[in-house]
Amino acid sequence: MTDGGWEFRLLGPVEVWRGGGRVTLARRAQRCLLGLLLLEAGRVVPVSRLLELLWDDDPPAHARGVLHSHVARLRGALDPDRTGSRGFRLLLRGDGYVAETDVAAVDVHRFRDLVARARLAGPGGRARLLRDALAHWRGPLLADSATDRVRDRLGVGLEELRLSAVESCVEAELECGRHRDLLPELADLVRQHPLRERLIRAYMLALYRDGRRPDALAAYRRARGDFARELGLEPTSDLGEVHDRMVHADRSLDLPLPGPRRPAGQAVAWW
Repeated sequence: MTDGGWEFRLLGPVEVWRGGGRVTLARRAQRCLLGLLLLEAGRVVPVSRLLELLWDDDPPAHARGVLHSHVARLRGALDPDRTGSRGFRLLLRGDGYVAETDVAAVDVHRFRDLVARARLAGPGGRARLLRDALAHWRGPLLADSATDRVRDRLGVGLEELRLSAVESCVEAELECGRHRDLLPELADLVRQHPLRERLIRAYMLALYRDGRRPDALAAYRRARGDFARELGLEPTSDLGEVHDRMVHADRSLDLPLPGPRRPAGQAVAWW
């Protein structure tokens, strides 16, 4: 829990928690406004940008007054006693507003930080950090508050970062020898994302290491069919090479024996 007991959840429906209790923000516009400010926590967001985003580039003539009204109501909801809420303040600075709070109180910032830290960790630590990061993901950014168009503008690269984190996580867990535990999850992930080669490769390797080489080869054939049908292409040569090495039972695909600890941040050649 951060200073003042605040927790702001923007990945999925917008939620505010304080001291273990949920703070109700009934109006969509107020939830969206809070999300816009928290995405830039500690930095001033100009009124002009807030108007553009809240009204999807088409603010009415009276939009500035409505914005100030939303700010006042938001302050009332988050600090009803006007005590200068410890750990969170919503301030006017010049011709803009700033949400002052610990960025660790905002799930999207915690998510990005954990993913960044995971890149410097060994396989076990990387898997733990990425699992912690992915636990914050409850759905699309500002899911109940922003339009799809605004969400796309605000969350550029966020969904790809999530998928990349998923891929890095399962790769790290494979490196730790957890292939059997991962099989149900990987089967679901490949069904959801049939063109993500890193997931296909991880699934093939998990099957192979579990003694299910025919199933691993069948997974590659399904992937070839999906690529041909959806893209008119073959999978990359990297995935084809893994398939060929499985056909020939290449021992380098087996789970590596424990060895000297790999320095943090060193690249992993897991296949």
